[in-house]
Amino acid sequence: MTGTSIQGHLDSIMESRQLYLLAVGTQRSVIHKYFIVIDKHAIPCKSPDCLACIDELFKAHFVFGTSYNQDLVNVYNFLQTTIYEIDVENTKVNPRVAELRARMLN
Repeated sequence: MTGTSIQGHLDSIMESRQLYLLAVGTQRSVIHKYFIVIDKHAIPCKSPDCLACIDELFKAHFVFGTSYNQDLVNVYNFLQTTIYEIDVENTKVNPRVAELRARMLN
């Protein structure tokens, strides 16, 4: 939310949500810092790079034992099985994820 402090954002959370990235900057195109938000806590990402922060966010799901956001489960399953090669045989993936994975690996 534009113009909102980090604490103001955390205070506005009404329910426990899935992990997500919070980008802080003066504009959408000028991000200064990223945070992983979990249970009204903001954990600073180590890197100022968006891609590295997505990597941290993905790994945080395993550290905190949380499930993936239902709207992003296919993205996370793709990352898990294709990029990180975690539980490839045991993870049920969407047919489109399986097709994309097969195309990339062949």
